[in-house]
Amino acid sequence: MIAIGIDGGGSKTEFCLYDGKVIRSILIEEPSNYHLVGVEKVKEIISRGIKQVSEGYTFDVVGAGLSGVDREADKKQIEKIFKEIGIKNFFIQNDGIAALWGATGGTGILLIAGTGSIVISRNEKGEINRAGGWGYAFDEYCGGYWFVTRAIKSLLDYRDRGIHIPFGEELTKFFGFERVEDLIYLYYSGIFDKSKISSAVGIVFEAAKRGEELPLLIMKEGLENAMRMIGTVKKRGGFEEDFVFSYTGGLFKSEYFLKRFKRVFEVYFPEAIFLSPQNGPAVGAAMMAIHEMERMK
Repeated sequence: MIAIGIDGGGSKTEFCLYDGKVIRSILIEEPSNYHLVGVEKVKEIISRGIKQVSEGYTFDVVGAGLSGVDREADKKQIEKIFKEIGIKNFFIQNDGIAALWGATGGTGILLIAGTGSIVISRNEKGEINRAGGWGYAFDEYCGGYWFVTRAIKSLLDYRDRGIHIPFGEELTKFFGFERVEDLIYLYYSGIFDKSKISSAVGIVFEAAKRGEELPLLIMKEGLENAMRMIGTVKKRGGFEEDFVFSYTGGLFKSEYFLKRFKRVFEVYFPEAIFLSPQNGPAVGAAMMAIHEMERMK
């Protein structure tokens, strides 16, 4: 069986042709979250991507993991797109579910840690559970935005108490400001950009790596709350102690963060299987689609 897998995010859309191995993959540097670009633009991107990636092949099914598809109403919007472009067999999920399929093979618990964070699980019954992922305005522990914003809040608090924190100067210079108190303009001046704020997470990690107390405390808080979310999803999904766990997202590109995360994870869940992600979300979406097609036979 040949499937097309689609990983659609807020900045790019990846397509792969898959039959147990990747036959072809393409990347379109345009978002496919319909809340951001509208239904017609998403329709154009999906149609173009499917045509390009399947050229010369006949495919059986399409699986799509798309950001912004969280409710039944969202799925219906995307289903309409697939029907209008003539796709008969398709399965749609949130992009986090496609990432879980790619990382674990379909069963287990996944933490996605990028600008924000979310924990998603799928058990052997196919039941899906999640914790976090509510957006930057809420605490998305172990997301880059959370780490940096938590650091800025602490720096401003210490500033009010007349306490100098070394890495505060680095953070201030990174954003092009002269004083710690100027960091508030990242949030209040009309130039708010959560991705830009998140991009400074490496400074927090480097300061923690050097042993600075405040970044270490923030790291501890973020990791402990991430473990709490994992534990909550584990309980909801009825997983045994030897459950499979994997991870994805930009923060895990930091060797230091991955090492610290794994160390804490093994304390909280000593019997779990800590698995490096096996495949990307586009392959995961294709795997999901093949599974669903075979299940329907």
